[in-house]
Amino acid sequence: MLVYQGTKASPGLVMGPVRRLHHSGPGLERVVQTPGREQALLNAAVVLAKDELRQLEEAAEGTDKDIFLFQRVMLDDPGLNREIAAYIAAGAGAAPAVERAAEIYAGRIEAGDDEYIRQRAMDVRDACRRVVNILDGRPRTPLRLETPSILISEFLYPSDIVAIGRGMLLGVACAEGSEQSHASIIARTMGIPAVVQLGGAFLEQNCAGGGVLDADNGCLILQPDEAARKDAQRRIVGASILKKRLAALGAGPCRTKDGTHVALLASCSGPEDVELAMQAGAEGVGLLRSEFSIMAGRVPSEEEQYFFYLSCLQAAGGKPVTVRTFDIGADKSVPGLTEDSPNPALGMRGLRMSLAHPQMFEEQLCALLRAGTRGPLRVSIPMVSTPEDWLQAMEHVEKARRALRRRGVVFNEELEFGCMVETPSAALLAPDILAAGCRFLVIGTNDLIQYTYAADRLDSRFSEFFSGQSPAVHRLVGMALDAAKAAGAPVCICGVHAGSPNQVVRYARQGVRCFATEAASLLQVKARLLEEDLTLPADP
Repeated sequence: MLVYQGTKASPGLVMGPVRRLHHSGPGLERVVQTPGREQALLNAAVVLAKDELRQLEEAAEGTDKDIFLFQRVMLDDPGLNREIAAYIAAGAGAAPAVERAAEIYAGRIEAGDDEYIRQRAMDVRDACRRVVNILDGRPRTPLRLETPSILISEFLYPSDIVAIGRGMLLGVACAEGSEQSHASIIARTMGIPAVVQLGGAFLEQNCAGGGVLDADNGCLILQPDEAARKDAQRRIVGASILKKRLAALGAGPCRTKDGTHVALLASCSGPEDVELAMQAGAEGVGLLRSEFSIMAGRVPSEEEQYFFYLSCLQAAGGKPVTVRTFDIGADKSVPGLTEDSPNPALGMRGLRMSLAHPQMFEEQLCALLRAGTRGPLRVSIPMVSTPEDWLQAMEHVEKARRALRRRGVVFNEELEFGCMVETPSAALLAPDILAAGCRFLVIGTNDLIQYTYAADRLDSRFSEFFSGQSPAVHRLVGMALDAAKAAGAPVCICGVHAGSPNQVVRYARQGVRCFATEAASLLQVKARLLEEDLTLPADP
């Protein structure tokens, strides 16, 4: 029995045959022709690749379709195509030109600090790999599985999973990869257990004895012995029973034993996350992190942002979506925008960064105002610490409105704007911020804890401040709640505390009636609230 430890990318536990996926294969010998001929071959290959991606898009489900739409759009990207054309003009063949340009383009994306954005590089490579395989004459038919199996490989592209399909794919195990990659996202969407970062040693082992993929614990067992098989079977049966019980919870409203309704919303970064959250029973999206739409330091255009917000509204299926404007800075640096700082968490971030780049801010506001006509959308502003901060933000909102009126573009004149409460000053001055026109509050516990206790949220030495009780933070939340109640404004809590059933109960007893958490934690939080009677004294 051989045990390998990696990182969970998609939860679950499965047992069965193991099959190896190889991404390389024999192709035609590369013979470089004239630049004109190579460019013509490239153009034909791109047309065929886009047609294949369109077929994958049709076969995908929900917002997974957007992944293959993104790949098709990437093949039309002017920057990528200029890069390829330059190499061909210099005498390179079409296939190596695509390979080189893809690595350069993907490298720019990977240079960013945000893991979610870095993983978009895999989509660039996946799309370009398809073009190269066409040029090299390599077969592009998916691996054929005769029986449902666990698939192992160095890494997986999104197209690998969709092409094989969930019916024959028990689970996936990769030597490399990330939980934020689109392949991992698709695995989670399709309910396929996945483990990444296992290292390459397991790929050299004999897989004839089958395997157990314990994705819940990030573990792969090859050639499991009888004890391991029996333990896996027992846990699979238990997990199936628990899954059915939790699934039943997702269908109904979240009401405590005393009948109090508590709205459970989702924290998301894009349409894929929104889709997962809706499947888990979320009543909407309480926090959509818009900054994750920024790729490789390039701020998307107003039109690109507009369609991004529309895709999130569509994924929410008519349920409300709260979008946070770009929260760039601190640990989310963007080349060309953010700057080195001795203390980035206390420097240019959130609203401060947006005010320093007014054109970028107003383009985002225009996109949001337009998207507000297509569904129940509202906007929260991050890092508002004073009423003056709020008023400055609203000046730019009004400029965006005037710009849209001049252009004759339809937008939501009544779009609601609220603010994030992430600093002690925002909690202390909440009455003044609400009096200045703020319509709702979203309390971000991660930053509020960080700034209250002067504990860097990225430093693991201070994790106890974020995982344990935080009486000072609860007192600040109480101040914000009192101010919101007086103003008739709704309040939602997001962040690490919103994913902890115990913390959620504490805030619910304070009067909080809305939480935004990750989809993976939603049902556990709901299960705890359903068992709670808020009229009874808390357990000591």
